[in-house]
Amino acid sequence: MRTVHIVVGDEAANSLQTAFNTIENFNDELLIIKDIFNIGPLKSETLTFSQLRTKFWQEILKVDKIAIKDLEELMNLSSRLSNSEVDKVCYWMAGIPSDTCAYYWLLHFLKKHMGRLHVININGLPFIGPEGRLFYPESISQLPEKQVIKAMKLLRVVSPSEWETEAEQWKKLISDTEHEIRILSGVKQLTGKPINHYDTCLLSLVTKNNQKIHKIVFNAIEKYKIHTGHSFLIWRLEQMQASELIIINKDNVKLFTNKNEASEANPDLSDSEIEK
Repeated sequence: MRTVHIVVGDEAANSLQTAFNTIENFNDELLIIKDIFNIGPLKSETLTFSQLRTKFWQEILKVDKIAIKDLEELMNLSSRLSNSEVDKVCYWMAGIPSDTCAYYWLLHFLKKHMGRLHVININGLPFIGPEGRLFYPESISQLPEKQVIKAMKLLRVVSPSEWETEAEQWKKLISDTEHEIRILSGVKQLTGKPINHYDTCLLSLVTKNNQKIHKIVFNAIEKYKIHTGHSFLIWRLEQMQASELIIINKDNVKLFTNKNEASEANPDLSDSEIEK
């Protein structure tokens, strides 16, 4: 039976692949969702979904040579399901916003394959860590090799009642064009927040003294349990610099205190631009 496993992100995929490599005669495929749908716009009147997501990440990462093609990959998988080239799909998810958003995305686009989508949900379940102690992993990437094999026993088909109650959630997400951050407010419950939702968290860690940007971002992620990735938070710091809340100089950041410091950090700005 041909099975395709779906997971969000390269780190989670690496954990699964490492474990899969230890299973004898294991020929299942692994499909990686590269995007994380809990941040950024999900709908545009002029751009396709892939174009919209590509544009968003090009701005965040400051690169032009990037193309988000998760939807095209999923449509290819849907065709393979229709042609009986694939028997079933298994989605691995944890209790984090990116996994929950992707779950609703899959339900929406694979609706015609009801009964063939399965899920392995580790949310709230204990596993044994490398030191032999029980722990509750926040993401699939945290599962040790042997625990991935254990988690495979959690495989279950998405029930008809789940399709009925949850298949429309993706439409609700994309209809909320005012919010570009999605956080968990309960089990599989998402709440929309403005794009600057985490700015206060970041700002609380910035002081009048220079600190490394990556240290601020790391501490924010750890302290406030932020699930956006580093690049997005660095971008938010840059937006706060544009609003004269902080000063970024190379890889350092500190609170904005006066225009002279801003001019030194950004020599290309004129005095009139700094005073705006």
